[in-house]
Amino acid sequence: MRASFKTHNDGTVALHLDREAARAVFASVIFAARFHQDFELLAKVAKKELEREHSTANERNSPCQ
Repeated sequence: MRASFKTHNDGTVALHLDREAARAVFASVIFAARFHQDFELLAKVAKKELEREHSTANERNSPCQ
């Protein structure tokens, strides 16, 4: 798992995550949304991305016909 971040003078942060790190972050956001509603919108985006990745992985692993 690899992750790096860079802070900027305007207060923003840029994250660069590999696939495994991104999954961990998305899973953490989904978990946090159970306890605090401010994470709900971000959790919806995370769930959508995880579902998209899962369906793409299934397509790549399915045998050719």
